[in-house]
Amino acid sequence: MFNSRAVMRFSGMSALLACAFMLGCSDTPDEETPGSRGSWGARELPVVTAPVERAPLIDSIKSVGTARARQSVTLYPESSGFVTFAKLAPDTPVLKGETLLKLDDRDQALAVRQAEVELAEAKRTLTRYFSLNANEANIPQSTIDTAQSNVDLAEIRLAQAKVELSRRQVTAPFSGRIGITDVEIGDRVDTSTVITTLDDRSVLLVDFTVPESFIGRIVTDLEVQARQWESPDDNTSGIIVAVDSRVDSATRAFRARAAIDNSVDNLRPGMAFEIDASIEKGEYLSVPELSVQWGADGPYVWSTEGDRAMRSPVEMVRRVDGRMLIRGELSEGERVILEGIQSVRPGMKVKDISATTATARSPKTDRADRG
Repeated sequence: MFNSRAVMRFSGMSALLACAFMLGCSDTPDEETPGSRGSWGARELPVVTAPVERAPLIDSIKSVGTARARQSVTLYPESSGFVTFAKLAPDTPVLKGETLLKLDDRDQALAVRQAEVELAEAKRTLTRYFSLNANEANIPQSTIDTAQSNVDLAEIRLAQAKVELSRRQVTAPFSGRIGITDVEIGDRVDTSTVITTLDDRSVLLVDFTVPESFIGRIVTDLEVQARQWESPDDNTSGIIVAVDSRVDSATRAFRARAAIDNSVDNLRPGMAFEIDASIEKGEYLSVPELSVQWGADGPYVWSTEGDRAMRSPVEMVRRVDGRMLIRGELSEGERVILEGIQSVRPGMKVKDISATTATARSPKTDRADRG
């Protein structure tokens, strides 16, 4: 038969050994140090700590859009005829108002000349009537009015003739670069013939969509980053130049427009860009992710006050690159425990070995170890 007293003695020794192994306690508890909080003795628990920092909370919006030129147009002739002049070399820079193409305009030039002659004759007639009246010839007022009307009509006919003559050529409506064309001198064209395209690509515009929750934070003059879809390493900056006035009820998003400087002319309309807009939403306390623990009442961290451990409840805000943004009754510069957390209790005396650990892991120590 088993001796019950021996069993009880063995059980008590086992519990004591377990306590000593896990918590570093002994059968004779250490006396509390003066000013200590809690029931823990003077034995120091080695821990590794890290400082509480402040860091911004940044929301990043990523969206894809297709670039277009700041100004872009497809040019058509305003009338039909044979091409007599063409300056349409592909990718050639042209200035605003420069003539790109001319059609045979002999008839229109003659019409302008005829209108000029008729206007001059009408003006001479009116001038003659005024001169005769000055010499008391008594020219009826109705005759003078008719002569004045003839002058006005001649001016209108001259203006119409000049408009018809101007329609025999195609000019650049703005400065830019010409696209590829198939039109050559001698071709017959009409009003449906595409002459060429013209792009002002000194600035590219990229339209992209933004969730409705960012209304009021995506605003004009906000700086964004633009990354080429096919070349993710080629980044450039831009600014928001326009924000739509309404939200699409189907997608719950609104449209914004970014302008990208292309003064070096290394980008082209039609390229796909990923737009990255970063919006700062304030600063929060930042601690390493490993320091945050979870209990029945929510998340908390172990902070240190002097050489004692304190349990500090916190509120989670966001996880960012291995750190947690939090709210809580902590201040910047306080230290939170990273390693040794499982053995920490409120009021326990701790010893911060962070500096010792950093020294042990320094490059000089590593080189000495390898030597």
